[in-house]
Amino acid sequence: MPTSTKLRHYEQIAEVTEAMLGAARKGDWGEVLLLGQQYCELVEQLRTRDPGSAPLGQAERVAKHDLLVRILESDAATRDLAIPQLARLGELLGRMKRQQSLLQAYRMPDDRR
Repeated sequence: MPTSTKLRHYEQIAEVTEAMLGAARKGDWGEVLLLGQQYCELVEQLRTRDPGSAPLGQAERVAKHDLLVRILESDAATRDLAIPQLARLGELLGRMKRQQSLLQAYRMPDDRR
């Protein structure tokens, strides 16, 4: 993979992580999941394409570093937004499970559905 193509791939990953952050800020978790799949596909493509290519030059290394910083910052901010939502979801699932247990405990023996 030529280095310019490699850098373009990092740019695409940065764009996707920034779009994920934007969707998370809007509370559009379905979109976050779709973009997350796209992110995983891009990372896998980067990993599998031409692993023996020439090393990056100084300017390209600086650009790659800047892109990686953008990616990591967007990822961290998205996670910061997702963690409270995941906790809330866990709490809701716990309540549902307790309600199910109560219903099963107090259900009449001939009330089979």
